[in-house]
Amino acid sequence: MIRLIKIEYLKLKKLKALWILTGLYLIALLAISLSAKLFLDYLTSRGVEFQGFNPSMLPIYDFNDIWQNLAYLAGYFKVFPALILIISVSNEFSYRTHRQNIIDGLSRTEFFLSKLSFAAFLALLSAAVLLVTGLVLGFKYSPVTGVADIFENIVFIPVHALQFFTYFLFAIWLVLLIRKTAITILLLLLYTVILEPIAAGLLYSKIFDLSVVADILPMQAIGNLVPIPFGKYALQYTQDYVGAADLGFALLWATIFTGGIFYILRKRDF
Repeated sequence: MIRLIKIEYLKLKKLKALWILTGLYLIALLAISLSAKLFLDYLTSRGVEFQGFNPSMLPIYDFNDIWQNLAYLAGYFKVFPALILIISVSNEFSYRTHRQNIIDGLSRTEFFLSKLSFAAFLALLSAAVLLVTGLVLGFKYSPVTGVADIFENIVFIPVHALQFFTYFLFAIWLVLLIRKTAITILLLLLYTVILEPIAAGLLYSKIFDLSVVADILPMQAIGNLVPIPFGKYALQYTQDYVGAADLGFALLWATIFTGGIFYILRKRDF
């Protein structure tokens, strides 16, 4: 597995887009994580209050809350590493390096595993950055730093990795179908940002009232892994755990996308 990741790295290490997108993602992740406190302090300085509490008092960095908060916010930036994978796969066909790999002795299964390994590496890297960021912010701002408090909701870190990995599988499947970088990126954004949200909104509405169907849509299933955490600060009910059904739907889509990727690589002419 390490060998396959090294092969991917050798292909991509001179690709400027790789480092630019990686840098943009890490900057965005750190910026949104670090700026939340500054934003709340700014609101407090402007005299803003929420039900008698000033915003700086909101425990967004408490260890009881921080893992879900960071995982949810980071979910908005998963497109950056997904673009790296799209460029990686499309370049295989543009420069025909996939054929050279097969000629040099890399089987189609190993080629398949190399893409999945790289996707898993990016997902784990994101989770590791989130973990370190959460520990730093938690120890700085959280009033509770006991072992039980630190690990209370840390499950959202591996769930974040699963969320990203499943999304990456969707991106790989899409680019294998299309094989064109620009068109794949356009369709990825069109589907994930516009088409599915509209479809899910209609299914959740009172007009159709088909929330069960909406929950199994791929991007909705991926997003449901980390529920919106901020309602609790307005005294609203907030799901602060990973639902078994949500986990099951996400794993189902991960399996479907993996099967789709493997099928294309086995059947399509290289």
